[in-house]
Amino acid sequence: MDSTTLEALEYHEVLSELSGFSTTPLGRAKILAEHPSTDIIAVEERFKEVGELSRLLDSGPRLPLGGIEDLRPILNRPMPEGSYLLNEDLRFIGSTLSCLVLLKGVSSERFSQDYLKTGIAIDSITDHSDLSYELSRIFDSTGKIVDDASVNLNRIRKEIRDILVRAREVMARLLRDRGLKEVLQEEYASIREDRHVLAIKAAKHNEFDGVVHGRSGSGETFFIEPMALVELNNRRSVLRRDEAIEEIAILRAVTADVVEYRAEILADLETAALLDSLQTRALFSREISGVIPVLRSEGGIKLSNARHPLLELKAARGEGVVIPINIEIAEEHKVVVISGANTGGKTVALKTLGLLTLMAMSAIPISAGDGSEVRLFSRIMADIGDSQDIIASLSTFSAHIRRLGQFLSDSGPGSLVLVDEIGSGTDPSEGGALALSSLDTLAATGATSVVTTHLNMLKAHAQSDPAYLNVSVEFDEKTLHPLYTLCYGVPGPSLGLSIAKSLGMPAELVEKAQRYLGTEESAFIESVRMLEEEREELRQRLESATELERKRTAAVASLREGRAELLSKVQSRIDAVVAEATKEIRRSAESIKFIPTGSPDSIAPVIKEINATGARVVERITKVPRFVPAEGDSVTIKDLRQKGVVISVDAENEKAEVRVGALKVSVDFARLERTEGTKPGKGKAAKGRGRRGKSASQEVRIDADMKVSRSLNLLGMRVEEAEPLLNRFIDNGHAEGLDTVEVIHGVGTGRLKAGVDSILLAHPSVKSFALGDRARGGGGVTIVELK
Repeated sequence: MDSTTLEALEYHEVLSELSGFSTTPLGRAKILAEHPSTDIIAVEERFKEVGELSRLLDSGPRLPLGGIEDLRPILNRPMPEGSYLLNEDLRFIGSTLSCLVLLKGVSSERFSQDYLKTGIAIDSITDHSDLSYELSRIFDSTGKIVDDASVNLNRIRKEIRDILVRAREVMARLLRDRGLKEVLQEEYASIREDRHVLAIKAAKHNEFDGVVHGRSGSGETFFIEPMALVELNNRRSVLRRDEAIEEIAILRAVTADVVEYRAEILADLETAALLDSLQTRALFSREISGVIPVLRSEGGIKLSNARHPLLELKAARGEGVVIPINIEIAEEHKVVVISGANTGGKTVALKTLGLLTLMAMSAIPISAGDGSEVRLFSRIMADIGDSQDIIASLSTFSAHIRRLGQFLSDSGPGSLVLVDEIGSGTDPSEGGALALSSLDTLAATGATSVVTTHLNMLKAHAQSDPAYLNVSVEFDEKTLHPLYTLCYGVPGPSLGLSIAKSLGMPAELVEKAQRYLGTEESAFIESVRMLEEEREELRQRLESATELERKRTAAVASLREGRAELLSKVQSRIDAVVAEATKEIRRSAESIKFIPTGSPDSIAPVIKEINATGARVVERITKVPRFVPAEGDSVTIKDLRQKGVVISVDAENEKAEVRVGALKVSVDFARLERTEGTKPGKGKAAKGRGRRGKSASQEVRIDADMKVSRSLNLLGMRVEEAEPLLNRFIDNGHAEGLDTVEVIHGVGTGRLKAGVDSILLAHPSVKSFALGDRARGGGGVTIVELK
């Protein structure tokens, strides 16, 4: 990807934000050096690693990467034999090695099982425990070599300390000597050239026995080393040289150890940088509510709930709100034309598409919804923003044309071309014609182009050419506020005059501008408006149908639950009645034991009582109160415990049609009872209210007896006769919970089969259907799969 495209799509700004989540300098540098890849296998592998780090973060703390510094400038220096690193460099190396040891300690057998790829990376780190310990033993926190770094160094420094103690004692004695009061300029000792000296008056310096090491700027003071300290100071100087030699020997030895493991340390630093870059991606994904998309090497694009990542970051920090958009481009659409009002979000949509694609190609989770699909394009080219170049004497139009010319020469299969306001900056007719010609040429090369425009010529062409797709940014014309959502299949009006009026342009001026619009231009704008209105009407109808289907499904589910509950209660009631009858019969049978043998007259009353008991049992089980409903009655379907209103009565067959919510249910009289608290005919008013505002096509009729056959024979019927029977058959089968049913229609002329197909296609409860196999009737039978 060329730098102009990356700059136009704000790719480096995203990398900069991403790097802010890194822990180490090496990880930060690795992020900033990222570049989109077209190798889908490599990107998918990297995304798997990012996903693993995300799981790790969800279950515990971050990887301990803190304190791992960039040692490459030190380790990559030429180090010939005998050379050595300085204290600070070695201390720096030691602290980093201790952090690498800590990181390696994270891994375990269980860890590697749960986080395979991360575990492999950590296990690859060399165990630097010994070298880390050696460096921490030699240097203190300031980088100074400690006394115990070697036995010889410890001896030398101990002798130096002893000499210092003796020297201080000598100096203290001299300062207390009253005979020296007159020659001392100051009553304190100082150090000159690493020798202990006293400040002696210039006029008296010949009276003091010692070695002169300097004179003050004023000449009033001589700094003289007392003769009593010369031997001690000489010894200390020798020891200081010995100390320096020993320290260099120590530095050479430990430097040799570092050099021995230099390659391993550099490799481990690279591993740490990789782990940091992966953890950084996972943390960034959390911040932007990101997902790992499905990657495609060809085909279309699907970005659900996509948000521009920089806007998402601002929103996460409380700086505004970001509105997600859905971007879908089918493979057959080679040119996408985005149009609509100014400030409506066209350019943001264009940038979001390009930037999320670049992020996915860099294995960075994208700010979109689950299931999003990104195509890895071989080349992405973008022209967004004002490309005017005063130095090169290029106008905005000239700069855009030059850039478009580059796209035409460089594009090919797998290219994505993004152009903001294509054809602008010149006469609209010529700009539109040039834009169309360029887009056709790009499409012919196999490239996918996404452009924004206000040119009606492009919108009109996109509406008629199947290789083009019109997309509009939605805009509330009443409030004149953008909605920032995308609508597919229709162009968007620019609404320049409406926006101008809302921004304070005089109304009479706007009306005059409206009159200046040509007839064809006005007609096109009006047709776009009509398309918008039709789209809104379709959307409302779809919402209504969806709500109806929801209510229908809920009603059917309620009927099923009520039926099961009622059957359970009926069975319980029968069991209770039978148990009670059994007790009565046993009591009657017990009385027979007390009747004398061979006494028929005595047995007769007992038999009569048993018969009476049986009759009572039968009456309890079978006796049902007689209820004849009338149209308009509010009733309850007893076995289903569903309330409704009677809308028609079939007295001859003792059936009533009852409206239960959005359903029409055919029910036997015996299964109905009047709803408590209502009077006959009271439901008629409810019937009238229930029908207003809802067409008959929105009601669903089912047979509530639930005795549903799996087969329907329509042989010999016309389509008009078969339609109500087939609809009721499907409704009943769906209500009963059947998975599949079969419809017998025969072969014949094929008209009945075609009619059945049309009915099944329109029925909301049908999932799929197909002709039966030879064993089930072949082409004369359709097998229907229900939802």
